Amino acid sequence: MSYTGKKLSAVTDYLNDYIRENALENGARLPTENELMERTGVSRVTLRRALANMQEERLIYSIQGSGYYVGELRACRTDTIPLVISYDQENSKILNVVHGAQDYLNHRNCKLEVHISRRDPQTEREMITQLYDDGHRCIIVFPVSSEDNVDFYFQMIQKGINFVFIDRRPQSVKCCNFVRADNNTGGYLATKHLIEQGHRNIVVFGLEPLTRTSATFERFFGYQMAMRQFGLPLPEQQYFYAPYRRLTEEVQKILRPENKITAVFAINDHAAVDIATHAINQGLSVPEDLAVIGFDNLDITSIFTPNLSTIDQPFTQLGEKAAELAYKHITNALDGYMQLMLPIRLIVRESTQK
Repeated sequence: MSYTGKKLSAVTDYLNDYIRENALENGARLPTENELMERTGVSRVTLRRALANMQEERLIYSIQGSGYYVGELRACRTDTIPLVISYDQENSKILNVVHGAQDYLNHRNCKLEVHISRRDPQTEREMITQLYDDGHRCIIVFPVSSEDNVDFYFQMIQKGINFVFIDRRPQSVKCCNFVRADNNTGGYLATKHLIEQGHRNIVVFGLEPLTRTSATFERFFGYQMAMRQFGLPLPEQQYFYAPYRRLTEEVQKILRPENKITAVFAINDHAAVDIATHAINQGLSVPEDLAVIGFDNLDITSIFTPNLSTIDQPFTQLGEKAAELAYKHITNALDGYMQLMLPIRLIVRESTQK
């Protein structure tokens, strides 16, 4: 968050706390501008910007020559916690995340409310805006990406929403809770395993640009760590990506014998299935000609031929921990923000064993 954004948020947070702690009702008078400047440490220009934002939301209103007053109070919903997820594919483990969150909240007489944005940033914004209007002040989000809706999330945080992000976090958004698997270590272990199998020319393959999600970049960084630790030169092109099931030029670069690529760390299991399928369709043998390891431990990895090595991440626990943080927020048991990183483990199967 920018310096100005932090100052604006300081005013909003102070007034929200002041209204709540003093149990003020609609029409109650608020401190003067001079008092607010002294208590929050902001300039008059910044203060008036923050007050203007709150007036747009009808949280406060002003009477010329009289001051500022409490506006439309929106009660914070504590009976349910919303979860906004980007997709609900049956061949993923996103439903494990939902089940983990649901099980945690069911034991605390709190319901989980699931909303699916279907990988559409606009839908994601509209859902969160409606949830805010409905009184929710803590929302769990599995975002579409780390690149979309960044400014929107900043704006909603300034309005008083506590977000709990799962797996990926919008770029530069620090004032939030974040639950993820240890992606760096996962990328490192996957690459280390390939190196220990004798591979030296190893690349990374994904289905999206490298910066699309924070999880992708963290796993790629783990790959670089392993290559450097073992003293291996990084290839001129380290990361390749192509849309699912498309035999693009990028995919063909990996598969051409003259490029001498012998192993691929796929950024997730869908990418692992994809590159392995392309290799087999081009007459290559996995793992003899090309070793492949993925990330996620989806069910398909154990039924694909050959079975795919992968990194297992605890989807159910991701949902459980995210729900725990959200529940602590709505019950005022958590002050500030927490970032949790859950352990992963290497699963070795046929696709990397010579």
